Amino acid sequence: MRVLRDHNIPHELRRLFPKDHDVYTAQFLGWEDYEDDELLNAAMDNNFAVLVTMDMSLPYQRNIDAFSLGVVVLDVHPATPDVLTSRMDRLVEACSRAGSAREVVTLN
Repeated sequence: MRVLRDHNIPHELRRLFPKDHDVYTAQFLGWEDYEDDELLNAAMDNNFAVLVTMDMSLPYQRNIDAFSLGVVVLDVHPATPDVLTSRMDRLVEACSRAGSAREVVTLN
């Protein structure tokens, strides 16, 4: 599964995904300055299944159904490696669901 990690997600999260998840960062791809629509379109055009973000307003500002990828919104505070690690099972499950159902999953 191809997963795009938004610029607001701590870098440590990338290494916590299972090996069968290809996780890329917006920064690595040169997309860190993209607005929401640009990022969603670029993710679709590059065959990503899921966007993982901490942008809580994204589902309310964009018609997510118009995009053929899932969106997982992380609602975790603080977004430290320890807290993220404790939620990885739930995050991986949410990515799997979002990738097939095109739904927004809030993980808190």
